[in-house]
Amino acid sequence: MKASKYNMFWTLEDGTKIAFNSMTCALAEIDDNFMEVLDNIENINMDELNDEKKKLVEDMLMGNFIIKDSFDELKVIKYRHFAGKFNSDALGLTIAPTLACNFACPYCYENPKKGMMSQEVQDAILEFVTEAAKRRKDISITWYGGEPLLAKDIIFDLSEKMIKVCEENGAKYGSYIVTNGYLITDEIIEKMKAAKIGGAQITIDGPPHIHNKRRILKGSDEPTFDIIMNNVKKLMDNGIRNIGIRINVDKTNIEYLEELLDLLVANGLKDTSIGLGHVNAYTEACTSIAEACMNTEEYAMKNVKYQEILHNKGFHAQGYPYYPGIKANYCCADSTSAFVLDHEGYMYKCWNDVGTVDKAVGQVTKIKEAPEEDMYMRNVNYIFWSPFDHQECIDCNLLPVCMGGCPFNGSRNGLKPECEKWKYNLEDVLKLTYLQKKDCPEEACSTCGCQ
Repeated sequence: MKASKYNMFWTLEDGTKIAFNSMTCALAEIDDNFMEVLDNIENINMDELNDEKKKLVEDMLMGNFIIKDSFDELKVIKYRHFAGKFNSDALGLTIAPTLACNFACPYCYENPKKGMMSQEVQDAILEFVTEAAKRRKDISITWYGGEPLLAKDIIFDLSEKMIKVCEENGAKYGSYIVTNGYLITDEIIEKMKAAKIGGAQITIDGPPHIHNKRRILKGSDEPTFDIIMNNVKKLMDNGIRNIGIRINVDKTNIEYLEELLDLLVANGLKDTSIGLGHVNAYTEACTSIAEACMNTEEYAMKNVKYQEILHNKGFHAQGYPYYPGIKANYCCADSTSAFVLDHEGYMYKCWNDVGTVDKAVGQVTKIKEAPEEDMYMRNVNYIFWSPFDHQECIDCNLLPVCMGGCPFNGSRNGLKPECEKWKYNLEDVLKLTYLQKKDCPEEACSTCGCQ
């Protein structure tokens, strides 16, 4: 046996030692016996160990802190990477039935286009999903925009048809919506449930005096905070409880988050999942806000601060307190089984590209035709984004939880990988997670977000 390359160790202020393995994301409180096994692992004979030491070795093997001599960790990571990248069990589609929006948020990265999805494009998507449902076990749809509820009739009609073909072919169907939350009504909620829209991501950017300056209605100075907050409560009260509150953070609003959290608590919304969105000047449409953006290190450290605040305020839904997870491939952009579609039927690999036709990788109405060479190569380039092309990634003990970082950012940086936030805050996150877990009542851990 041998020690894993992906072990990391820290000592807390009270002298407690913890160990983390990024291959399994196992976190353990350790003692001298643990370190003794690790230091002498090459000479340990399991047959000669007492029951206590044997159990320790078995637990360390389970957590990947020690591994068999034949186990090649880098090859296993590569295998997971390519298995995830080329997995064909599921199809994930992000569909924007319109890129029009009723909001004019200053940091929006999209180039808005007018128009709704035509019947021709809807029919092509249905045919695409029908063929997929014959071969795949799982069809997952995310409704996106623009503001997707501007095209609610398209969403509900297409959902009904996709649900039917999945049922006919024995494929599991599920969907989610990313919406600003302003247009939600009782009638829409009932139709969302019929369309198997099981959850929603809704952005609230701070308390009213901050949010109402950022989440702005087009052509109006009417405030949006109260309407959105009430609609979030309405969703939760009517059985759509998988609600993610996204807070797009930059230097101008980050210090007001605790005030927002207090309002969420006061409105009975502690069961929502809170996510801090890192505002970046991804495209020319949002370069005007570049100076207000935090870099990855700044954002990472703010995440740690708010993990503690969220925990202390009783937010235990999935998302926070957050914890690193094992990545196979990075995201939908480097997967063969995921696409983003705009209202014109153009297919993309990344949400940041949607609506920019010269970034498209296909056209759903022409899916049976030979692809255009430029589109084909854009798809290939995204799919073959790989950390294994970069020695600094291969050598890094954070590789299993980072996998080279965002492919979109990497492509913008001349194919140079951009490290994830874990490079800057992993130690702080793990120490905080350990302390939160230690203080968490055991009976609560089946329902709270502790790891």
